[in-house]
Amino acid sequence: MAAFQSSSTLVRPDYMYKFRAATAKPVIAEVLRAELGDKKYEAEDMAELTKTVGEQINTRLSKESGMERYKFVSNVSIFQNTGQGARMGSSALWDKESDCVVQETFASESLRCVAVVFAVFVY
Repeated sequence: MAAFQSSSTLVRPDYMYKFRAATAKPVIAEVLRAELGDKKYEAEDMAELTKTVGEQINTRLSKESGMERYKFVSNVSIFQNTGQGARMGSSALWDKESDCVVQETFASESLRCVAVVFAVFVY
C-alpha cells in the first residue's frame, strides 16, 4: 500500500494551504478599495460593477499560493448609501474542516458594498 495520497484523491487541504479568512480579508478589501474608491452610485452601472468586483476578487484569491484546489464563489452587493440600515444573511452546508466563508465591506459617501466569498475545497 502506498503511504501517500495522490493529489487527485486528496480530501483535505494540507494545513499549510488551508484557506484562512484572515489572509483573504485584506485581499478582498484591497479589491474593493481599488474598484470602488472613486465611484459614485449610479443604479444603471451597478450590475456591471458588481460583476467586475466579483471577478477581480476571485482572480486575486485564485492566485494566492496553495489556493489552486479551492473554488471561490463571490456574492457582491452594492447599494446606495443614504444612511439606511441593511441586513444580509446566507448559509451553506459544507465541510467545516476545509471550506470557509469571509466577508468584507466598503463604504463611501455614495455607496456601500458587501462582498461575501465562499471558499470550497475541490476534492
